[in-house]
Amino acid sequence: MQKIYLLTIMAALASVAVSQLPADVEKYHRACLDESKVSDDELKQFFQNGMRASDATENIKCHNKCMMQKMGIFKDGVFDADAKMKELMQNPSMKGHEAEIKQALNDCKNEKGANECDTSFKITMCLKDFSKPQHA
Repeated sequence: MQKIYLLTIMAALASVAVSQLPADVEKYHRACLDESKVSDDELKQFFQNGMRASDATENIKCHNKCMMQKMGIFKDGVFDADAKMKELMQNPSMKGHEAEIKQALNDCKNEKGANECDTSFKITMCLKDFSKPQHA
């Protein structure tokens, strides 16, 4: 179960195949494609290959930052873990998992990169790593 809700966090932080996106997130995704100069195919390939950090181009990292900004969880280079927690707790499937989600968000919120795109990406990768079995 923990993997399911942490994957939900990941889906909300990073864009997935367009056909799987809710309407608002798809709108953000489309706007961020233009802003970050990344293609849908490039993003889909990144996700299909398991979101390996070594495969992420600067454009993919900047798309991630753009999405987080539009969702109101990344402002001025800072991840707003409280805003993300509040958003996640509106999802009924997250109920009862508050402590684990809070731990994941708090453990990852202070990741820093070379720039804002890199920082947002490092936060996303931290959350992705948190969902692996050693944290179960």
